[in-house]
Amino acid sequence: MTPEDPVDLLRQAQERSAQLETYAADLSRTYGELRRHLHHMTVLHEVSTRIVSALDPEEVLSGVLNSLSELVTYVTAAIYLVDLDVAVPAEGPRTVTPAGGLPRLRASRSAAEGPPERVEGLAAAEDSTVVEAMRDQQTVGRMLPSGVLQLVVPLVAGGRALGAQEVTLRAPLGIDDVKILELLAAAAAVALQNAHLYQETQRLATTDPLTGLSNYRHFHELLSYEVQRARRMEYAVGLLMMDLDHFKQVNDRHGHPAGDQALRQVSELLRKRLRRTDIVGRVGGEEFAAILPGDGPEEVAIVAEKLRKAVEEMPPVTGGMGGESTRITLSVGGASLGADVLDAHVLIGCADRALYEAKRNGRNQVRLGRAPQA
Repeated sequence: MTPEDPVDLLRQAQERSAQLETYAADLSRTYGELRRHLHHMTVLHEVSTRIVSALDPEEVLSGVLNSLSELVTYVTAAIYLVDLDVAVPAEGPRTVTPAGGLPRLRASRSAAEGPPERVEGLAAAEDSTVVEAMRDQQTVGRMLPSGVLQLVVPLVAGGRALGAQEVTLRAPLGIDDVKILELLAAAAAVALQNAHLYQETQRLATTDPLTGLSNYRHFHELLSYEVQRARRMEYAVGLLMMDLDHFKQVNDRHGHPAGDQALRQVSELLRKRLRRTDIVGRVGGEEFAAILPGDGPEEVAIVAEKLRKAVEEMPPVTGGMGGESTRITLSVGGASLGADVLDAHVLIGCADRALYEAKRNGRNQVRLGRAPQA
């Protein structure tokens, strides 16, 4: 056998060494990519688990924006949403549907110091990338005049675009990073749908559908909570029980649509005349009630008379077959109990008896119930 040339052996060894170095570099890059991908998937799993269980849409938005900084290096990040309605079919589950209109900025973040130069609530332009991505239900990328890349991923759930997730970047993203953002957007859309559906279902369960006020059950729950808080913090609670006088005449003379409109007008009047800390509810057909935290007998009397007079000054109800008009008036019974004797049932009883007295003595007046002797 002819011994191999040492030069050839050296060259072969160098080639093998170069190949090994190439393999090692490839393995290092692959390992780094796998580690980065694993990190992204871990972040995606954690944020998906967190936001899908959230019951507040704002919590969902915050969770999405917080996670974005761990997934991509962005300049700005924002989420746009359209107004949403809850469809309540006769049969089948309730669903969230876009109410129409342009999406509005709901939340945003900036990688730099200070907030982004955008105003929350501002609608996206009709020809914007945000609207395009939502319309086509596809991710869209655009190079902006400022030199940054705008990437918009639609938030789609149930085949409907609820909004869009937008990031601006200084460098393009790889296809895997874009897919991660799309997975995040898909999870965010489902979470937003669930949170909005939960909140709207809760609202429907606690709100009178005609007037938007608290319904009977919710009003009495709120009264119980207020009584418990007042006992702990030692302040009085006032209560008004109110009844529209002879309201059946409105329906008989002008029809139920006119009666419903009158109830809505009275409800809006009560809401505007009361403080933000007061609670007003519709507790019967033409019966209303209001909780006045911190109000003693004198304050209760002043508020009751203010409401009675405001209803009396409403324009009369017109229309109907007879051509006559009908004035609306309000009878009010009020009561207040101090923390030492405060009890929800006793407070309701005092106000109810005062209301009965107001109606028995001619209606369209205020009567105050007396607190029981300690």
